[in-house]
Amino acid sequence: MMTVSFKSIASWSIVLLIVIQFVPLQRINPPADSGIKLPHSLKSFLKQACYDCHSYETRWTSIAYIAPVSWLTFSTVTSGRSALNFSTWNNTDNPEIKLSRSKIMSVILEGTAHQRLYYFLKPGAQLTASQSRELLQWLKATSEKKDSTWFKN
Repeated sequence: MMTVSFKSIASWSIVLLIVIQFVPLQRINPPADSGIKLPHSLKSFLKQACYDCHSYETRWTSIAYIAPVSWLTFSTVTSGRSALNFSTWNNTDNPEIKLSRSKIMSVILEGTAHQRLYYFLKPGAQLTASQSRELLQWLKATSEKKDSTWFKN
């Protein structure tokens, strides 16, 4: 009968951690066509709080290259981009724009679970109360306009 010691479990765990570092992930930022036309302060708020997961302007931190944390980071960014991607919002005929605005307003007002982890790791990225109010006011004002100011002409 084979006995498993703490030393052998620790050794195999270290080997496994080294091996999983070689699992390839596509941590890329395609060219961003950021057609969103916003006042500078609002765009800086969005870049600060949202662009790491919701654009092609993701700043991949060093932890994003260390498995298994890199898998969670990659998965979060991928799902964030598929849910809302500011880098691809350059089409005024996009039917998801109005829905996305309401989702953004809902997230700002209510928050989500993924934000808690992100803001725990990056507390400086969280919007202040005044930034949230300013962004909400702008979203409400532009959602009622037929000619959206979100996009370049």
